Amino acid sequence: MKRIWKLITSMIVISLVTFAPVFVQAYGVKDSAENSDYNIKINNINEKYYSGNISRKNKNLLNASVQQQVKQPNLLYSNNSCSTIDQIKQVAKDNYLNRNTSFSIHYTGNFSDLKGILNEVLDYIDESDDYLANSIVSSEVRYHGYNQDVDIDFTVEYLLTYDQENWVDQKVNSILQNITRASMTQDQKEKAIHDYIVANTTYDETLVKHSAYDALHDGTTVCQGYALLAYKMLNKSGVPTKIVVGMVDGSSVENHAWNLVNLNGKWYQLDCTWDDPVPDVQGRISYDYYNLTDDQLAKDHDWNRSKYPSANTNYDLSITNVPVKSVVLDKHQITLKVGETTSLTANVLPANASDNSINWKFDAQGLISFDGINIKALKPGKVYINAVSNDGAFKDTCVVTVVNDTEVDFNNSRQWQEKTGIDPNKSWRLKFTKSVASSTANKDNIYVLDELYNKVDVDISFDVTKDTLVVKPAQSYQSGKVYYLVVTTNVASDAGQKIATPIIMKFTIK
Repeated sequence: MKRIWKLITSMIVISLVTFAPVFVQAYGVKDSAENSDYNIKINNINEKYYSGNISRKNKNLLNASVQQQVKQPNLLYSNNSCSTIDQIKQVAKDNYLNRNTSFSIHYTGNFSDLKGILNEVLDYIDESDDYLANSIVSSEVRYHGYNQDVDIDFTVEYLLTYDQENWVDQKVNSILQNITRASMTQDQKEKAIHDYIVANTTYDETLVKHSAYDALHDGTTVCQGYALLAYKMLNKSGVPTKIVVGMVDGSSVENHAWNLVNLNGKWYQLDCTWDDPVPDVQGRISYDYYNLTDDQLAKDHDWNRSKYPSANTNYDLSITNVPVKSVVLDKHQITLKVGETTSLTANVLPANASDNSINWKFDAQGLISFDGINIKALKPGKVYINAVSNDGAFKDTCVVTVVNDTEVDFNNSRQWQEKTGIDPNKSWRLKFTKSVASSTANKDNIYVLDELYNKVDVDISFDVTKDTLVVKPAQSYQSGKVYYLVVTTNVASDAGQKIATPIIMKFTIK
């Protein structure tokens, strides 16, 4: 490390910039370099005012000896005021986790403690959170002040915004709910995640997309995005994972990223990028770079082995191959009014099947929205949702019927016994205990609904006496369809006495 000291009469603000590696084959990571300039200015009250300059470029450290976990931000120290370097590192990391692009920390220690503060902060992040460390594009630190009174100003650029990172988390949670089960082993979860990433991501040959967001939102990314997405999905599934930065194709500089995974206490090398063919071949999933040993991977990959745990156990891929026997939905008939929502869940059996992924197949026709978890009713109609195993051999079906809203509450009505095999021209005779007031014997108070709760045109008339009404269809009912005869509480006797509870009778045409 080289340091250059000089004395000047004007104040200089410390500026420190670092750039994280961009993992594409067109670019590499240079050796780290650190330069420092420090200056002292005497103010009017004879206190020493300090400022200086430090820079660090293209340095990436991944300390494999530290157990890394995906962590949520801790609470910041009050007003970002710190008295120790360890506090500065934690407060800075909290701000990085929150994707704050600019923040300040007040330090009450000595100015000389801060000579390498940005390196210390970034090394701390490197050692504790691979995902965060590889999501930082650049950092700049400006600091100035007096002993026990120093202000440190951070300016940071990230691959993604805070909102984009939240979107990635929500999307990953949704995908994992669909492709993994709690009953699966670590091996099976890793394979399901690997297969999903390879099947749904295309390598970005333009070399401009680098993030997990690009992989999930646009379906394309470079090796950095593959490694970041695999890291996040595997860690969320309880599979310890690291990101490895190294060289491929004989390069002398770091130009590639992949993962190390820990299964049952053993480390294995995993390169999802190189298991995805270029150009992309739809549906093809390779396992050429799946859970390799260090020696197996070293045939075309190179990395600083001292930074990472050793992978020296041969992996048997067959232990993950448990065949699917069936697909079962938790619901097979769903009726929703427009605007209502509900959930639909599919399970692959047996629970430890090696491929638990589900493909949803349906034609929404604008009637519903369905994201693989939640259904929302948009307009009346019927949709058939099929849950299909990944190999296409098994499926289960749910029929979703969206109906119009109706003034009658089916759940709080008196349900007459259902009738089946009804003639398409059937007329219903309704006999009351008392004479019915003519003003209430109309199609607003007595009507027939189809299965979507649309009113069917019917004629309402008295039979021989006023205590019996006849409900006759204006046109024949449709064969095989379901209808509902509804008598509302607006029907009253000549004396003004109304029906206490709506009456509904379901009937099916033969």
